[in-house]
Amino acid sequence: MVKNQNKKAHPFIRILASIIDSTLFLIFAIFSSFMVFNYKKGIYYHIANYYVWLFLLISFLIFFYIVLPIIWKGKTIGKAICKIKLIQQDEKEKFSNKVFDSQRLFSFLWVCILTSFIFFISPNTFIQVSKRSELKLYQKVFLTIPTMLSSLTIITELVFLFSVFSERRIGLNDKFSNTLIVWDNKFDEEDLTSKKNLKIKKIPRKLAELDFMN
Repeated sequence: MVKNQNKKAHPFIRILASIIDSTLFLIFAIFSSFMVFNYKKGIYYHIANYYVWLFLLISFLIFFYIVLPIIWKGKTIGKAICKIKLIQQDEKEKFSNKVFDSQRLFSFLWVCILTSFIFFISPNTFIQVSKRSELKLYQKVFLTIPTMLSSLTIITELVFLFSVFSERRIGLNDKFSNTLIVWDNKFDEEDLTSKKNLKIKKIPRKLAELDFMN
């Protein structure tokens, strides 16, 4: 009996899929920001628009990186374009939990960072930073929190992303979440019959012949 198993995706194709997904998020973030800020005049339209915008970004991350892979069998748009997907290593575990586990140090961290913007960064601070205006002390302190979180997140994600360049093509995040990133349409064949029939040969024990002299 031969069982087909999905081949592990090449590290470069995994990075390409991540770049595509990140680019799509950045495009959404930039274009949706025009409903908040008038970049030519250096003003924001209404404070409510700013918080709606942050809520939309958080919702986009949750849907794009967690909900979509759950309903699309482990695929984001980037993964679908690159013809790869996420699978769980242990089929007994719930797939939705594995998707969430795989995003704990990725999209979930960005959700936390954007949430910190709601509490620490006002639209006025945004405008002042874009104009390179002098900030007050409390603004500098509040700005430091999401900035530091963003820097740490980027460094962590880069380390995890490049950890897939291993002989087994299993990165740190794969190990922590107990998942794999595999090709959607490329398979390895595994012969289960030969494994099942593999037995340890028993070596018959021979007793030493004794020569009794009369």
